[in-house]
Amino acid sequence: MKTTIDIPDELYRRVKARSAIEGRPVRSVTVELFQRWLDDGPVTPLPHPIAETTAPKYKPTRFDNGPWLEYTRKYIRPGMSHDLAEIDEAIAKGWAAEVAGKLGLSEPKK
Repeated sequence: MKTTIDIPDELYRRVKARSAIEGRPVRSVTVELFQRWLDDGPVTPLPHPIAETTAPKYKPTRFDNGPWLEYTRKYIRPGMSHDLAEIDEAIAKGWAAEVAGKLGLSEPKK
């Protein structure tokens, strides 16, 4: 698999120079370093900040990856599609109803 990694210029120059001295391509050095990193042993995952603040029966969803969802979570319905137009509409309707309630207005027409 091919990938692109942004490496600081000075670091890449040093890696390229040392790999040339050793007669190894940079690719083989990179693969070796990735393999060593993976072989270091089991990793303890960091606690998920959203999961810590929710009820014990909380089941993470695909929506947990966006920090902006902390503010919009209350408008997202379980099981709704990942269509951005549907999400945007749900957020707009939920926010409008919330603001209308705070201002003592009737809920907007659906």
